[in-house]
Amino acid sequence: MLSVLLKRKVLTFKNRIKAMKGWHLAKTLMFLLVGLLMLLGLYGGFWRLLTYLEGVPLIGPMLAWKLTSMILLITFSMVIVSSIIISMTTLYYSFDLKFLFSCPISLRSLFMDKAMETVFYSSWTLLLAVLPYIIALGRVKGLGTGFYLSYALLMIPFVMLAGSFGIIFSTLVMYLFPSSSTRDITWLLGSLSVSFVYIAFRFMKPETLLRPDSLEVVAQYIQYLQSPTAPYLPSWWVTKAMISYPAGNWGAFFFYAGVLFAAALIIYAGVYLVSGFVYAKGFSGAQSSPRFRGTARLIPEQRIVIKLGKFRQLLTFCWKDRLLLLRDPRYWSQLILIAALIVVYLFSIRQLPLDSQDIKSLVSFLNIGVAGFVMAAIGLRFIFPAISLEGGSFWLIKSSPVTISQVMKEKLLISIVPSVVIGAVLITCSNHLLNADFFISALSTCSIVMAAVVISVMGTGLGALFPDFKVENIHQLESSYGGFIYMACAMGYLGLLVALEAWPVQMHFAQRFGRAHPWDWRGVALCAVAFTALNAAALIVPWKLGLRNLEQHEI
Repeated sequence: MLSVLLKRKVLTFKNRIKAMKGWHLAKTLMFLLVGLLMLLGLYGGFWRLLTYLEGVPLIGPMLAWKLTSMILLITFSMVIVSSIIISMTTLYYSFDLKFLFSCPISLRSLFMDKAMETVFYSSWTLLLAVLPYIIALGRVKGLGTGFYLSYALLMIPFVMLAGSFGIIFSTLVMYLFPSSSTRDITWLLGSLSVSFVYIAFRFMKPETLLRPDSLEVVAQYIQYLQSPTAPYLPSWWVTKAMISYPAGNWGAFFFYAGVLFAAALIIYAGVYLVSGFVYAKGFSGAQSSPRFRGTARLIPEQRIVIKLGKFRQLLTFCWKDRLLLLRDPRYWSQLILIAALIVVYLFSIRQLPLDSQDIKSLVSFLNIGVAGFVMAAIGLRFIFPAISLEGGSFWLIKSSPVTISQVMKEKLLISIVPSVVIGAVLITCSNHLLNADFFISALSTCSIVMAAVVISVMGTGLGALFPDFKVENIHQLESSYGGFIYMACAMGYLGLLVALEAWPVQMHFAQRFGRAHPWDWRGVALCAVAFTALNAAALIVPWKLGLRNLEQHEI
């Protein structure tokens, strides 16, 4: 029966490919091309890095393999965390489960089908990101096709072992605590785990590994390179097998490959047997709904309406979105990840090896683009999907006594305040850590506040221009062509913003270096006019296009 379920997935994939025509096919090919270019860029960076490491006398080859073991360890950890989050949805909340449970399919076969789905969804993006590194490693080491085939073979039990952690965790938790609230707790724990792994990896300072000249005790460093990295985890088994392949040590290669496959076989055989006893109970409990507890107290929006009654419609929608935020733990988990991102971002700024005060100020100015990219990425997750997430209830909004403009303004109001706060925190703390001069600090702070407003308006407007009210997963919105256009527009805006301010900044540094008459006020006026026109266009055009499209949208 498991073969029937797997065949269903293959046929579904084939039919989806055959159904691609016209604009949908062009859009898919465009995204494939962009993804391929990104992978080629990663490959180029990894190749340059590994080429440099390979040329380091004595420790170069050891350094490359140590870096490989660290990358595999981080990949293994991230697949575990991803499987914890994804397994809860695939095993207990997938949209096709109710249909499959009504079919004459054995419970164990159904469970294993969803388990394989969990392993695939939790690992494919990470494996794709690591692939350029493996290709570059094989090229630098002068290895042939057999090396890549052996790597692909080793990755099968590798990801299966990593994914089994999430599958076993979710199955046991739902069996012991069969409730929909368990899913919420699991999402929060998964996000905390991602944040911990992300912060821990950054605080390990991996750049020190790539700068052996900065280490004082070379012998200890060589001993560190030769020591195992988590020897009892599959990531080290894969590393040892990959090291054994170019050395021709086939005994060690087949030993570690055998250990990987044997461990995966034993674990999934146990999971297959146990699933027949625990899966049904967990699935039944997952269908329950949490009890709603009302309150007689006035909510904050009601208190404001009492004083400012003319904002009733706007505050009503704010109240609705605030309740959705509080009730949906997926938003809380994303907030945890954002906090981890800010911590790592500021730590990276602090670790920059900058000595000159002028270079620090220059980095503070260029930091506008980097901080803006972080804000755009957050906007892609929260601001751009806001309108599409209304889903099937959008018809209710269209039939209510409010205008589409009011709905969009409410979405903007909800998002613009945290966007400005995050941008101001990133730039202010970065300027303090870099000790930037007053002119650069003031310019970067004003610029990032303006950029936060523009990115919020752009996200709301383009979200209304490319809505998808039938989407099942928010990640589908992020990876859609509308999301791509939003990120492209945001990056283009940030690039033009930094370019327009580069001329006045150049005059500022010319003054610091003692050049006579450094300021060209006609150039400053021209930059100011161009700055105003750029922001006006970025504010008005996406908003008007989104408003017009949403008003004409048929339910």
